[in-house]
Amino acid sequence: MPTLHQIRRVCAVLVLAFPGLFLNGQQKASPSNSVKIGFLMDSLKVERWQTDLDRFQKRAAELGANVLAETAEGDDELQLRQAQKLLDSGVKALVLVPHDADKAVRIVSAAKAKQVPLLCYERLVRDADVTFFIGVDASAVGYLQAYFLSQRAPKGNYVLIGGSPSDINAKILHEAQMAVLKPMVDRGDIKIVSDTWTKDWDPSEAYAHMSAAIDSTAGNIVAVVASNDGTAGGAIQALEEHKLAGKVFVSGQDADLAAIIRILDGTQTMTVYKPLGSQAKQAAEAAVAWAKGETFKTTTDISIGNKTIPAILLSPVAVTKDNVKQTVIKDGFQNLETIQKSLPKEKWPK
Repeated sequence: MPTLHQIRRVCAVLVLAFPGLFLNGQQKASPSNSVKIGFLMDSLKVERWQTDLDRFQKRAAELGANVLAETAEGDDELQLRQAQKLLDSGVKALVLVPHDADKAVRIVSAAKAKQVPLLCYERLVRDADVTFFIGVDASAVGYLQAYFLSQRAPKGNYVLIGGSPSDINAKILHEAQMAVLKPMVDRGDIKIVSDTWTKDWDPSEAYAHMSAAIDSTAGNIVAVVASNDGTAGGAIQALEEHKLAGKVFVSGQDADLAAIIRILDGTQTMTVYKPLGSQAKQAAEAAVAWAKGETFKTTTDISIGNKTIPAILLSPVAVTKDNVKQTVIKDGFQNLETIQKSLPKEKWPK
């Protein structure tokens, strides 16, 4: 009998194939007189985003809200049209995961024109009229990635594989990674032989960048600072083809199932786990509160220009083969049985 986690992954595939049909079905699950919340997703291609959406919808439903979700799959013009559609439908709050931090300013303006509070989720828009931001401190993630690898490989050739250049978080990650590595680069201990972006966090682009780096160095690479698990997976595929997998330290982010399996198998060194359940839950609570004209307590603020935006920033956690059980499995983010089915017993998490 399939596990709940396996069923969820099948549902994620169905969402990708028929996003409008599946999301519309979810939208009709709540009573018609409940408060309506719009949720604009950039993409559902990465496992973590389906987790975010599932948990956001569950908490919003518990609070009596109906979530109208849309996914743009990386299309900025489509995301703008989806925003206008949701605003015209009467949503009382709009939650946004922007594809492009600059182009999404138009969505913020459209929400302001309708006097609808807009909450940025995970990725911030470069606009001071955002009502609220919730996410994980991207600087802390980048620091963990670079620090973790530099402690294990303090000398040698490094490859940096960044995320999408249109994602503000990708640039924050890169800045934090370089803040860690620069002193070692300046001393001549570490040499960055490749430093690239990957459009839309595409693993195939990461694979191409990694292949080129391997060719240019004849495989003389000690570490790959990959900014998420998708880019890590692309890099590791190239390393495997050159019989270097497991010999090169590789970072990641998101604690995807495939990444956890690679970590236990020895081809990926670490990933950064973000408490998505708590993040989605608090985002839903904030969205419903603002939709009802209520206030929501925040823990900090962030600056955009000369304005501060109320925010909640959650702390990331480094995950290795030694703490898989104590982190992602304990939190119910990944399923132990599914992991065990993918690995020989001697590689099961301890």
